[in-house]
Amino acid sequence: MAKLLAGPRSFRLNRTTLTSLAEEFDATPAIMAKFVHRFCPAAVEDNRFWAKSDTMLFVHIPKTAGMSVGKAMQQAFDQFHGVEWNNIGPSFYKASRQAAYLQSRGNIRQIVMGHYGWSEMQLWRNQELPIKSATILRDPVQRMISNFNYNSSAAHPAHQDFVKRFPQIESYVESTSFDVQLSQAIGFATSFDDVLAKLTRYYSFIGVTERLSQSLAFLSRSHGLPPITEYHTNVGSKPADKLPDAVRDLILDRNHNDTKIHALMLRLYAMSEET
Repeated sequence: MAKLLAGPRSFRLNRTTLTSLAEEFDATPAIMAKFVHRFCPAAVEDNRFWAKSDTMLFVHIPKTAGMSVGKAMQQAFDQFHGVEWNNIGPSFYKASRQAAYLQSRGNIRQIVMGHYGWSEMQLWRNQELPIKSATILRDPVQRMISNFNYNSSAAHPAHQDFVKRFPQIESYVESTSFDVQLSQAIGFATSFDDVLAKLTRYYSFIGVTERLSQSLAFLSRSHGLPPITEYHTNVGSKPADKLPDAVRDLILDRNHNDTKIHALMLRLYAMSEET
């Protein structure tokens, strides 16, 4: 009989299931097991990541409900530090310096949120400060279309220049980085094991846009935060159902690991609902 791995609320995940997940997602079983028991809501006990005083680095990947979540985070944390989207480096440094100082003074829970990424986060590692990071992922095809539509619309300050550079979505997709979401969250990876290991080492929360309410409830419970309200802001884009197959294939080809990690996280949230 397969050995059962225990979690909260009588959740049980047998090794056969873990092995099956590892095989499906081309990962080492031991690495997959550590990932699952850190990020599967049903396997994480209440308040696992609670601390009297800490700072969370929340990587806002564009068009992943970050604006809505940012509004909610302002309610959940004692101090919210927003990073300016058009001045990321200096703004992140300023917010981080302030957060580290405030944390050194006493009991305070803070969040630094913005469009920064892995390279900026190294500031905390280089200063030998603890990293407790979070992000939200989205279906790569839907996210890419949403981002293209937003940047092309009058809602974006630089939309005229954007439209001149990228009159069609194909040219925009070809200009983007490989694995856009993971590149921002963890930098380079040479295998899916690398992806899982880096997320497990440096992150304490991963949500998914498609299960936003469930994700925010998990964040609240696992980090000992007050109930987090889901807001709906900056919503709306053309659906991907009429996207030409060639464009869809191009997006998927350039976002192979983004697609895998998003599918895995959806699976873990769905498994939690079944318990």
